[in-house]
Amino acid sequence: MKTLKQIVEMCNAQLKGDENFTPTGVCGLDKIKEGAIAYTNQTERFDNLKDLPLGALIVNEKLKDTPLPFTGNILYVKNPEWAFTQILRDIDTLNKQAPKISDKAVIDPSAKIGKGVSIGAYAIIEEGAIIGDGTIIYPNVYIGRNVQIGALCILYPNVVVRENCILKNKVILQPGAVIGSDGFGYVFENGMHNKIPQIGNVILEDDVEIGANTTIDRAKLNSTIIGANTKIDNLVQIAHNVEIGKATILVSQVGIAGSTKVGNGVIMAGQVGVSGHLTIGDQAVLGPQAGIIGNVKAGEKLLGSPARPYSESMRISAIMGKLPEFYKELLALKKKFKFFK
Repeated sequence: MKTLKQIVEMCNAQLKGDENFTPTGVCGLDKIKEGAIAYTNQTERFDNLKDLPLGALIVNEKLKDTPLPFTGNILYVKNPEWAFTQILRDIDTLNKQAPKISDKAVIDPSAKIGKGVSIGAYAIIEEGAIIGDGTIIYPNVYIGRNVQIGALCILYPNVVVRENCILKNKVILQPGAVIGSDGFGYVFENGMHNKIPQIGNVILEDDVEIGANTTIDRAKLNSTIIGANTKIDNLVQIAHNVEIGKATILVSQVGIAGSTKVGNGVIMAGQVGVSGHLTIGDQAVLGPQAGIIGNVKAGEKLLGSPARPYSESMRISAIMGKLPEFYKELLALKKKFKFFK
């Protein structure tokens, strides 16, 4: 663990306290560890900070002239959560093992392996594959023919990257992710569903992260594309020829049908379903379980199935909750006036 002086330099912080103090570790305010460093995003109401046995606390720089009940070491920063993230990244780096290629890995002689690459036991790397510098491939990963993987990527156990797919730099694939599975394409002829070959690929741009057991299908032609800095949660299905922009967030169990285009900075909450051949505009927000059956404008906020503007959907939900009462009143009117058969 670094000293507070080193943490100040790493996080561009201002310190009130002992720069030579070394925290015992990191913790959250919900489970305090004595002597550890924690953070808070609060800018008011600080009763919960009184008498904490922390070694140091990271707070917003706006509080520099505000008396706080916490009297230990305080670090003032622009964004406390980001500063704490920097500390976690530093700890995570220290936990990494030295690069090593297992003698139980199966690597085709034609594959090109960069400097400082780690490859775990029983990983398979097929002919023509390229692995960039500093990439970590955990055990039981499958890398198909002519796959290109950039620098500083991490592929966790049981990941599959099929032939001709491209991962650029700093891509993370969580356990069980499948990149480049066949798109769901069939043509009905002679009374049968006949498979359409899916001969395209998948491209994951820089700093993309794909969650556990998420599947991204290869394109029928051309590429399924996930833009830079997009983060995709566990158990998400992305169909063939979908294109997703930069810095977009897809939460668990989202499903996007084929050839849909998703813009930059979009947020899709859990279990959103999107029909095929649609366009989702930049910075759109799609609430939990939204059913998207038409194009979505940039910045639009939708909820419900079928999806409607957020405020309208909330009004409908409020009315739905009163339906039993309305029905009871309707039966009373029917009985009183006998105007229904």
